[in-house]
Amino acid sequence: MIKPATSNSNNPQGNHSYSLSVLLPMAIQGDEKAFREIYDMLSGKMYSLCVRYTGNTNDADDVFQEGLIRLYRNLSKFQGTGSFEGWARRIFVNSCLDHLKNKQKLLYTELSDNNDVPTSELSGIDKLTNDDLLKIIQQLPGGYRLIVNLYLVEGYNHKEIGEMLGISEGTSKSQLSRARVILQRNIQAING
Repeated sequence: MIKPATSNSNNPQGNHSYSLSVLLPMAIQGDEKAFREIYDMLSGKMYSLCVRYTGNTNDADDVFQEGLIRLYRNLSKFQGTGSFEGWARRIFVNSCLDHLKNKQKLLYTELSDNNDVPTSELSGIDKLTNDDLLKIIQQLPGGYRLIVNLYLVEGYNHKEIGEMLGISEGTSKSQLSRARVILQRNIQAING
């Protein structure tokens, strides 16, 4: 298992000798050192993404490895529109979604339009550390956690989420609403 690179504390950008515009063509041609530098640039963020979606490091390790393989195999498909990191992130998100679909069928529950589910913003969230918030999200049931990650963290809208997961837009909305209730309760418990 390849573990994510740890960042160089003296240089937040890492110790990369080439720019991405130089590294990509080299990596596409099979230069392992160039791909290793690309890996070093992305691995920490992409591994964190995998942990967020899977909820545990064992599954995250598997998904991270799969995402890395997909990234390598598809390097030549990057067209240079948008950021490379955003393009790579989409590959890793799709790897996470595929893993979750294969591992288990996530349960989604429709809410009827007349159910009272609060849709307000989460209060007290500003008092939490990122680690506390990550732990709270990881404690959510699988379907809720997935929707929270896709909507609140990745910024997909409910229509896009529905298409990616094969669920209705309403189901995505209801899952987010229910997740917010649980998140709010857990945030209040931590903040006392």
